[in-house]
Amino acid sequence: MSYTSYSDARISRTFRPIPRLALKSPDREVAFRNEHVMRAKTTLILKPARDDSSEVGYRIVHEDGTPAFTVTGRKFGDRCSREFRDTSGLPLFDIHRWSALSIPFRWYFTMPGSDRKSKIATVDTHTSLKGGDLKFTFQNMAASDSKMEGEKDVTLMVRRHGEALRLFDIVDGDRRIGEVRESIHHNEKLYLTKRSRRQGFRPALEVIIVPGVDATLVGAIAVILSDWYFGSG
Repeated sequence: MSYTSYSDARISRTFRPIPRLALKSPDREVAFRNEHVMRAKTTLILKPARDDSSEVGYRIVHEDGTPAFTVTGRKFGDRCSREFRDTSGLPLFDIHRWSALSIPFRWYFTMPGSDRKSKIATVDTHTSLKGGDLKFTFQNMAASDSKMEGEKDVTLMVRRHGEALRLFDIVDGDRRIGEVRESIHHNEKLYLTKRSRRQGFRPALEVIIVPGVDATLVGAIAVILSDWYFGSG
């Protein structure tokens, strides 16, 4: 068995060769914040805090431990949302979660301090034959200024793979432009154990970003996946 096949088998307890798209750069830059577009393949680590009312609900760091971003706890402050910040503490955008009977889970993004009428992105659950996916729609800030507003809209799909270890592909058309996966190296235990789930354990996640993609965009998707799949409240 090849190394790739072994890795896939390790991720899924009931190994079935589900096709995954190639990991490669998009055919144009994809960005929420242009200043954070990656120029080389990058791996970040999302580390959740235990207290969701704290100022730092998540830390996002480089592999060597250097800080990249922080995200506030969902219950921090007087707004039921998360604030995504750079290393200086500057707010970049807010992540809100909205739940209703007709739409079980939905998230939307606003500029810091703005209300729901000023949405700049939406994330919806999307059920398919492959299981639960996420659909992330936003305006590509890296698009040419000559394009009409509607032509700047981008939809990315977040597709789940794996059983024993959680793995999510971020798909742009015919390719993967990012990946979020439960980390083996950065967790003392894994979420797959019943004891871990009962104790409300949230694992560290590895966030892989290809060149030409905004790190804040993929980092925000990782935060939503941690909230949704690993139950941060």
